[in-house]
Amino acid sequence: MSDQIVFTATEARQNFFELLRMAEAGKEPIVMKKDSRIKFKIVRTQAKKMKDKMKIVREMGKIGLKTLPINQINKILSTIHEIKL
Repeated sequence: MSDQIVFTATEARQNFFELLRMAEAGKEPIVMKKDSRIKFKIVRTQAKKMKDKMKIVREMGKIGLKTLPINQINKILSTIHEIKL
């Protein structure tokens, strides 16, 4: 079982980056809000392959959407994170 650390909502807001570091280290930070417990887990996503990125651009072109330059698309796709509640 991994370490669990409890924060109030205010402490969680003030120590947000510390929560991220704890999650990377394998700990499970828990945020308490009044009478309810909110437990969250941060999951890393794997980088998209170039084929997937180019497929997105092609599909957008087929339906008539304008596309951004590939370096901007890469930046957008690399900043997507999943947060599961």
